[in-house]
Amino acid sequence: MMTVLPPMRLSGAQVLHDGKIQRRSLALARGKITKGPLPEVDLSGYLLLPGIVDMHVALPALPMADALPVLEARLAREGITTAWITSFAPPPAPRFEGFMDILSARRGGLDLRGKLLMHPATPISTDLLRRLEALGLDFAAFLSETPPEPDALPPVSSDFPRFLCRVAECLDELGILYGSLGDADAEMREYFRMLGARVADQPRTRGAAATARAMNDRVLAPAGDLLPGAPIRDAVSTGRLLGERLCDALVSCGQEGAMNAAAWVIAEGKLSQLPKAWDRVSRIPARIMGLSDRGVFEPGKRADILVVDPATRAVEATIAKGRLLHATERLKSRFRHGTFAPPLAAE
Repeated sequence: MMTVLPPMRLSGAQVLHDGKIQRRSLALARGKITKGPLPEVDLSGYLLLPGIVDMHVALPALPMADALPVLEARLAREGITTAWITSFAPPPAPRFEGFMDILSARRGGLDLRGKLLMHPATPISTDLLRRLEALGLDFAAFLSETPPEPDALPPVSSDFPRFLCRVAECLDELGILYGSLGDADAEMREYFRMLGARVADQPRTRGAAATARAMNDRVLAPAGDLLPGAPIRDAVSTGRLLGERLCDALVSCGQEGAMNAAAWVIAEGKLSQLPKAWDRVSRIPARIMGLSDRGVFEPGKRADILVVDPATRAVEATIAKGRLLHATERLKSRFRHGTFAPPLAAE
């Protein structure tokens, strides 16, 4: 389902605005938050939150064009409006390039982007990086489970392999943000930081996260760790990183539904604490990626809006850049009974 919404004012709801939950209206037109009197849709009883920005949507394999609508619908149901897609196993370069080519041809819907995973022992050409950047690549990560050298991790003072230096220099030149994924310890994080990686993407130990924080780098952690019944991993828990202020933002990492739920866990289910918790799944990841047009409700920003039932905490509607991508039946009826009565496509 995708319906381009006409100019409207969502009224009667509680809205996350200016760091607080306030009862106010929210206007949107031509895909952006706006001001002024507009036809109203009554959303009394609901909560309006900025769309979720997920920096690591991990899939078993990269989807091709025919599978993207299914993926988009799934993400929309979970409230994700901006997503960096990658796969658990890094695909061959030609397949990733083909995936980026498909994404670059998309129009409308969720903002889907590709995240390049790079094995530090496998050379990658700078020509490929330039082609990927032209197709929209803006985020990459070195896999750090395996040391950059086949035998052992070189001391931090050692020279980097030439191809790694070329890759890092090219990423810097192209303005592509990059980090290291799964740092096993402080030494590994320091190694990749000296190479230029400014994001500690799901570090496996507290030491790696603390080293990143000491160097003023960003730390991402899996949201699923915070949910009741989460399996015990052999990595430092997200809860501990949050408790020690060593985590900036959450990522889904294969559990897209965990993002919304984890924010409520951080907020202890309290609306008064939700604004700061929600920052970790919306405003802060948008800021890390340099996307100043989302993550908050301000005039001129993207109209990425979640309509949430505060009692059940379920996402009942998702609007991405002014397009209604997901809505429950009772939310559809609210829109149908608005003063403009827009036509809504069937799910």
